[in-house]
Amino acid sequence: MFCQELAAQLTRDVAPKLEERGVALRCVGIGTLDVARQFCEHVPFPQSLLYTDPENAAYTALGLAKGWGPTFLQAATPLAIARRANAAADLRAATARWKPWLPPKSDQGLQQGGALVFEGATLLYRHDDPATGAHADLNEVLNAALR
Repeated sequence: MFCQELAAQLTRDVAPKLEERGVALRCVGIGTLDVARQFCEHVPFPQSLLYTDPENAAYTALGLAKGWGPTFLQAATPLAIARRANAAADLRAATARWKPWLPPKSDQGLQQGGALVFEGATLLYRHDDPATGAHADLNEVLNAALR
């Protein structure tokens, strides 16, 4: 549900600001191309912004957290949920339309994501999600991308 919430926020709050400044937004998901299409229709999210990583290659290469401990057994998880509950409109919307997506590999459901901002090959910003729902602050992402 948190990825569906984040996708809606990226579509509404981030993509238009980046696009008007000529900055490309690209997202990588753990599913197959077919699941990505379904996800984009469901949320909705622009298909042109979503790449798929069914083998988990990008997540593994970036060293992003994975497993029960980093996924659910961190203080950051309930804190992220509580923070979202305080600004609950997007979370309520994601919960109301929530649909489980089964990843190609059984352990990918325990994969954490992150946010990276590049200028060419130079990394300007990196946030590794420390736990479920503990996404990057989108204002920080925008500040890094639009500086």
